[in-house]
Amino acid sequence: MAMEIVKVVEEVHEGDVTCIAYNKYRKEIYTSADGDKNIKVWDLRSGQLLRTQTGHKGMVTSLFFTASAHLLFSGSIDNTVGIWTDKGVNLQMMAVGGGPVFSLAWDDRRRFLIVGGQAIINVFRADLAEARKTSQQQRSVASGLKDGSNLTEAPQILKRVYPPLKGPDLCHSDVVNCMVITDGGKLITGGFDNCLCTYEFDKLDKPREAFQRIRRCHNAAIVSMSYDTSTNTILTGSIDGSMKVWSTEGRLLDKFENINDQPVCVAYVAPTNTYWASGRFGRLNVVDPRAPANITPFVKESNGLDRYNITHLFAPHGTELLFGATRHRQLVFWQYNPMAAYRSFTSHNEWVEALAVVKVTVNGVPSEELFTASADGMVLRWLQDTEQNCNVYQCVEDIKLHDKNIHTMVYSEVLECLITGGEDNMIQLYYLNQVVPTFNDVPLPTFFKDHEGRVTGLALMEGNLLASASYDCSIRVWDLTTMKGVAMLADATDTPIQCLEYAPERRELATCALGNKVKVWDMSDVRESGIVLARVLDHADGEASDEDRGQGKFAPRANMQWLTKSDMAGLPRANMPKMVEECINSAQRDVPEVTQCRWVSWRKVWVTAADDDMIRMWDADGNKVSQFAYLGGSVQCLYVDKANQLLVAAMSDKSAYCYNFDDPAPVAVYTGHQDVIRGVGFLEESSCFVTCSWDRSIRLWARPQDIASYMAASHGVGGANSEPSLLDDDARSVEHFVSSYEKEHPLEVPKALLEQHQWAVLSAIGVIEDKGGRGGRRGTKFRSEQQDREDDAPHDPPGTLGAALEHLGDELLTEINDISKQHMRSARAGSGDSGGGGSGGTSPGGRASPAKSTLRGAAAGTKPSNLKR
Repeated sequence: MAMEIVKVVEEVHEGDVTCIAYNKYRKEIYTSADGDKNIKVWDLRSGQLLRTQTGHKGMVTSLFFTASAHLLFSGSIDNTVGIWTDKGVNLQMMAVGGGPVFSLAWDDRRRFLIVGGQAIINVFRADLAEARKTSQQQRSVASGLKDGSNLTEAPQILKRVYPPLKGPDLCHSDVVNCMVITDGGKLITGGFDNCLCTYEFDKLDKPREAFQRIRRCHNAAIVSMSYDTSTNTILTGSIDGSMKVWSTEGRLLDKFENINDQPVCVAYVAPTNTYWASGRFGRLNVVDPRAPANITPFVKESNGLDRYNITHLFAPHGTELLFGATRHRQLVFWQYNPMAAYRSFTSHNEWVEALAVVKVTVNGVPSEELFTASADGMVLRWLQDTEQNCNVYQCVEDIKLHDKNIHTMVYSEVLECLITGGEDNMIQLYYLNQVVPTFNDVPLPTFFKDHEGRVTGLALMEGNLLASASYDCSIRVWDLTTMKGVAMLADATDTPIQCLEYAPERRELATCALGNKVKVWDMSDVRESGIVLARVLDHADGEASDEDRGQGKFAPRANMQWLTKSDMAGLPRANMPKMVEECINSAQRDVPEVTQCRWVSWRKVWVTAADDDMIRMWDADGNKVSQFAYLGGSVQCLYVDKANQLLVAAMSDKSAYCYNFDDPAPVAVYTGHQDVIRGVGFLEESSCFVTCSWDRSIRLWARPQDIASYMAASHGVGGANSEPSLLDDDARSVEHFVSSYEKEHPLEVPKALLEQHQWAVLSAIGVIEDKGGRGGRRGTKFRSEQQDREDDAPHDPPGTLGAALEHLGDELLTEINDISKQHMRSARAGSGDSGGGGSGGTSPGGRASPAKSTLRGAAAGTKPSNLKR
């Protein structure tokens, strides 16, 4: 929930913009500037100048568009009020008397136009029938249906209702610079005499009874006012650099002083229920009226407060828009984004890797605390500032637990203990009450250090047991009561474990490593039987049989047999490491790699995410029950929200996608982090999601239910009040979208590119050449343009690692060429083709093939552009 900058228009006027109005029906913005006699009209969506409305003889000082009458009113120092249709037609230039016009206000209920001048206020009623008549006459004249010379009588659209309010007993003693009209029927004005004046419309026939003056409201002139419709209060900004909040009776409620050394312009932004004010150096200040408190540091980034030097603000009533004018004559558009972060906190010095929302009891009162862990081994403790009551969290404690990165963190409510695992192979325990428990009157240790690799997963189990997983491929179980090991399974996986999850209802533990399998372990009798493998969730979706291997969705990506040959000098012939063998076997089939695994307690299913852009759900017996495609790249973090029964997936595109389990379409997309999101949680006290990221920030996001409620309340049925979305289109949906059909029917490798046609593959990629009259093949073109440049690189000195790799590459290419020649001879003998040229591993002139050049570049330490992960 934030106001996001969606457009900036450059050089809108030659001078500083002093007044802005908005037509929400035609989506047009009206502006005027210091010293400018004209009104410029801009298109909201494109930011283009639509027209320039001329007619005033002096500088335009105020603008007001009334949506109910579809009229634009403009005030000028030439003592006139201009009346314009929403299409830019001037209906009347009315002289109001009393000198220059400085401010305008409109009362929808009474159709009153209030005009403020030099120590005078005029009240007019707009005759809309006369305005329509005048507009029709002007259209008839413009179309040639009537002669304009017959229009002798000047239109009387504005008709005076009351005598002018002037003098020390009825008005300001100086310029009436700003005015607002409340929902209760009060006119409140601010002037250069530092005073506020209030008028009750129902008593204007007796002006002395209707009038009230509040003196010395500011130390200098009041230059800006805004009306808070939610609390029925008035905001004022002054040349003295302060903003104040007033009741409609004239009682001072709050003040914010020294926020600017220039005149302060204020605006009430209804979508976020905040007060905005121009601050020092043109930086904006944001105040939450609930506290009230200045929350600028917590909303600065998401609202773009420090990007432009704002001098003037205008928030159109009944819209989700905000307009600002800068010192550099720019016009900035903000639009409300309900899915943006509405609070942001930055206290970490390094990227944030993990977070934990814990429930504690303080003096018998339950509350929530937030812990975040970063790459420097620090854990920060956050508490909500209950005095301010504006969803602001303060860092109250910083704890040094590790020497290196912290990867995972859990909290034991029974022991009131925070447990972390880090890059230093350690598991640390931190007791919130600072009391270390004892066993046989001996203080227990507060760490475990038996892992031989980084600790990547922690899970709490029944009986004060803790399960841990590590990059050393082992699973260990610890007793937190005695701080001793209970069970250990070495080589639980063939590759480093990167995720660990416990299902308390089934007393099962799930691990996912670098591969396509999730292993589920039976932990029901871990003290006696140890860690027992219960089942495997295989994301390969089955095995390919011998007869269908080579076609379908399990077809080999390429011929990988040459990778396993070990008859070259210097390479081992057998006993290949299992990790390498599994990688080679997986490379021959298009199988996904699992990145995250979580247990959904209320559905009794496992949910997994893999790098094939699919989220899968499995029942307790290991059967896949459903799957759906997602957007945004690889899943970095998966969070199951029990309170709202939602699934939140943080993707590599720096966004978090919120899903219902019954609908594959995301119900919310949280975008705003500048780097990958590493942790997600839910704060029940604030009813919001919290995320942490490598950009060192912690951010709060509204729930999808709250977003939907706001959209329904603000837009209503049919969306009559909705604004056109100016937010950037989500290009990720085009870039990463994969249809369900494509998921079920992936691309297959053509038979012509399989093993029996290796010579065609090698020729196509440029390893061999075909000179048999079929010129223009890709292999020949690749040689002429790319390989010649690569072969100019100097060779590695003899005896170096690069030279050894180059020698092995030469032998490998020789063998590949021999195989390709045999296939070519067999193919030609079978087809009777006697034409065509030979092929070899080197081109004429003794130049190496592209594959050899690639190996040489790899040996030299460069990254070939054609290598893929």
